[in-house]
Amino acid sequence: MIDTSRDIIGSSHHVYLIGIGGVGMSALARVLKYQGLQVSGSDARENNTTKQLLTEGIRVYIGQNETRFQDVDTVIYSTAIGTQHLELKTARQMGLKVYHRAEVLSSLLNQAETSIAVTGTHGKTTTSSMVAYVMSQAGRRPTCLVGGDVLNFGTNTILGDKNLWVSEVDESDKSHELYAPNYVILTNLEMDHVDHYAAMQDLESSFLRFLSNLRDPGVVIYSEDDEILDRVVHESGRPHISFGLSTTADYSAQEIKINAFGTEFDFYEAGFFSATVRLSVPGIHNVRNALGVMALLIQMGMDPSEIGNYLSSFRGAKRRLEVKFKTDDVVVVDDYAHHPTEVKASLKALKGVGKKVIAIFQPHRFSRTSHFIKEFSQAFEDADELILTDVYSAGEANLENINVNMICEQVKKNGHPPVITLAKEAITRYLLEHLTPGSIIAFLGAGDIGDIADEFACRFKNNIASKS
Repeated sequence: MIDTSRDIIGSSHHVYLIGIGGVGMSALARVLKYQGLQVSGSDARENNTTKQLLTEGIRVYIGQNETRFQDVDTVIYSTAIGTQHLELKTARQMGLKVYHRAEVLSSLLNQAETSIAVTGTHGKTTTSSMVAYVMSQAGRRPTCLVGGDVLNFGTNTILGDKNLWVSEVDESDKSHELYAPNYVILTNLEMDHVDHYAAMQDLESSFLRFLSNLRDPGVVIYSEDDEILDRVVHESGRPHISFGLSTTADYSAQEIKINAFGTEFDFYEAGFFSATVRLSVPGIHNVRNALGVMALLIQMGMDPSEIGNYLSSFRGAKRRLEVKFKTDDVVVVDDYAHHPTEVKASLKALKGVGKKVIAIFQPHRFSRTSHFIKEFSQAFEDADELILTDVYSAGEANLENINVNMICEQVKKNGHPPVITLAKEAITRYLLEHLTPGSIIAFLGAGDIGDIADEFACRFKNNIASKS
């Protein structure tokens, strides 16, 4: 059983975060500073996040080939930091308190009087962002950490009541087993992080352990559309509430209408119509995300129509079908999709807009690419054209000589329309030379493909300006 009274940073005064420029680490840095601690950290390279942290009074060192632990008593690291990292090794040799990010975050969440965790394979960032946005609009002032900037706020962190906590909880490395929330939204359950889970049974067992930690009232809000998740939740024996696209779910969506970059649906409670909900984010997957949010917040006393009203102005999270540039002829979209299921969902949502879809996909991790080559070959059916670029390693060694051509050949075998491979540096020029009006240009992947989305949007915008 998790010790929810454990306060692992209560006696700290200066915390140092290794890799502070990452999404999760920067969010934690902001919360710790808000709670009155002195906060500093390092990152291998400068980025927009490190620059922003400096303006917020958090000291950031660029470069990690030396240590700066003067007056530091606590060091925090993430799974991305290897055991031989200079700063991590030095901190341990010096006898400083050293914690994984999840240990610190779970300690903070577990001590809150009311805590909400959002986890699952897909949709965590958007769903947790939705929860935090609606609660904030309703004046409830949660503290919230999510895995991407909420476009409505321009940050990945909302600083509010430390006793009302909303957090995206990562399942990738089993660290979700450290959390003991009062409420949890489970979005779905599918193999993804094959470097940490040997098989589906391993993933299911891990989630059962997580659900055994829940604190009173210990309610599980889950997608009934996911058969595996449905089985795991029932096996856990926890109080549960279902959402989904069938009227058999406790909360369901009916009469779904797909609009240009948005959706509309009728919200049903126990099979009875309750409210019409309009979303400003596209795709059936976002309808499910919204259903989970509504199911949760109704349990916490909010009215369905009020929740729906706030959801209509939710703009989404950064790199989740984010529109980077838009004209009548061309729309540039940046999306974090890196798993076959996510890629398929994003392209299906974009296809519903009614324009030609040109997808540029950067595979993420050699292990994931190897495991899902067959699934990736079937994930691009809603793309009219497909450009594939090299695998983003995310620090993994390429032990099996995996390369993007393996996906390309499988896609071709499935009879997909035009598919080519390009070096990342060649993508912008190729698109500018071959672009046709009436197209959505969708950049997909969890690596640095978002930088190419920004580059292309900037070049395209400049081309338009020069011609006017």
